[in-house]
Amino acid sequence: MKKIPYGISDYKILVEKNYVFIDKTRYIEKLENYHAPYIFFLRPRRFGKSLFTSVLSNYYDIKEKDNFEKLYGNTYIGKRPTKEKNSYCILRFNFSGLRTDTKESLEESFTLAIRKGLDEFIRNYNIKVDYVKDTFVSSMFDSFLSNVKYEIDKPIYVIIDEYDHFANELLSFKPELFSDSISKTGFVRKWYEVLKIGTETIIQRIFATGVSPIALDSMTSGFNIGKNLTREANFNEMMGFTEYEVRELIKKTVNIKLNDKDMQELIYILKRNYNGYLFSEDASTRLFNSDMILYYLQEFIENGKGPKNLIDENIASDYSKIGNLFNLKSKDGNINIMNRILKGEELSGEVTKQFSLEKDFTSEDFLSIMFYLGFLTIKESELADVIYKIPNEAVKGIYFDYFAKKIREDSDYEIDISEIKRSVKNLALKGEIDSFIDVIERTLNKLSNRDFILFDEKYVKIIMIAYLNLAKAYLIKSEYEVEEGYIDIALLKRDNIEPKYFGIIELKYISQKKYEERGKAIIEKERVEAIKQINRYKKSAELSTLPNLKKWVLVFVKDKCVINEEVK
Repeated sequence: MKKIPYGISDYKILVEKNYVFIDKTRYIEKLENYHAPYIFFLRPRRFGKSLFTSVLSNYYDIKEKDNFEKLYGNTYIGKRPTKEKNSYCILRFNFSGLRTDTKESLEESFTLAIRKGLDEFIRNYNIKVDYVKDTFVSSMFDSFLSNVKYEIDKPIYVIIDEYDHFANELLSFKPELFSDSISKTGFVRKWYEVLKIGTETIIQRIFATGVSPIALDSMTSGFNIGKNLTREANFNEMMGFTEYEVRELIKKTVNIKLNDKDMQELIYILKRNYNGYLFSEDASTRLFNSDMILYYLQEFIENGKGPKNLIDENIASDYSKIGNLFNLKSKDGNINIMNRILKGEELSGEVTKQFSLEKDFTSEDFLSIMFYLGFLTIKESELADVIYKIPNEAVKGIYFDYFAKKIREDSDYEIDISEIKRSVKNLALKGEIDSFIDVIERTLNKLSNRDFILFDEKYVKIIMIAYLNLAKAYLIKSEYEVEEGYIDIALLKRDNIEPKYFGIIELKYISQKKYEERGKAIIEKERVEAIKQINRYKKSAELSTLPNLKKWVLVFVKDKCVINEEVK
């Protein structure tokens, strides 16, 4: 069996150490035949970008010519090599890990990243190149390019990994430093201007990866010859895994014997939690996040079951920065979009291709940023727009974690997360909901009267789901469809977690104004209707397999749960 290459982005190590490799080399041929030689390609974090740049590097590197058969003999491109294989000197830059605390530290670490790339190039090709080091980074790069062309007899292929990593950090935390560093006179833009000049002489190809185009226009306007292939349907599957590739991965790595039913169950789990990404409305194949698949399968192979925490900690640390996105331009408008997403509302817009923070930053721009970062994906097209959706359960959990944090902050009530978790555990292990309702009431009570102006049942529901999600005890479904209708909140079986009790909740919310107008009669009316709905839902076949299924009717008036009734 092959080993799982979790966290490994060096292609040579994969080949030499018996790691499994999902063959994407047909895209080398596609890129080489594409009419534009200077390519930008964006995908969310941990989507296989660094490994792909390593595959490209080794394929085109002149010094790997003698290793071609060993490295690529068993791949698509090994059987159909292109005319440009092993015909370049590779100049690689990696812009992840740059320091962004001050302009000086950013410029210093950016300069060091460039020097590292230049010095590795000199060592790799065993050449002597004198270039000016104690100067501006653009002048240093210009000096290198002016001199290196006399030392090599092959063109240069520039490969940039994480072109925008530091820019995204700046946008989240220090937008003024972003503008200062990437403005017309900024050192980053000046460097790209030199890169463009290099294409007139010795630089023949460029491939750059990143996450978001929000910095593409600002950073590279001095470059302005690159082609962004991110949303091209023909390149939709270049990174990430298809379902077929996931099945092949399982066959080559999982040493546990799986019958057809086991395989289908495993694919269902992986699909529900890690699949769903579509980067072009003209494409049809939805993709899995490759890092999350490797993370899950590694645990599955070691322990015979998947991890309890469905999100890799390394990814969680990246995605936990979702809160920083909401600070971009209109924070209130962005938060409103998040609330609408969590309420299940359908959001659509045109996907922004290039951003300029000097211009108005619209709601369509914000939705587009969420799309590029992997927090939203394309459901389907709608004329010139796309309709967005959350790609999978793992990402949905990140939203609710952030929302729970925001609610605790907004309510000026620092409720202990451990208390929330205990209340959910009471529900899961004892079938008791009272302590959870108490936590919800205390949270609602601390919200301001202003918050209740636009308050409705859906808002109470997402607060409840956000808190339920913190304990990671259930697969939580909102508006869960069964034969008899849509259940407000369904507490279902979560992979690799064994609660004693499951549950369905029918929720009703009455505004203070409506209660004052109609009194207890409106409470009774809502209670009776909710009980009827619960009694219809409990007949559904989907729920019949759940042991110890609890059924609750909850009616809220403003910040009080006035009906908390279990339906037998």
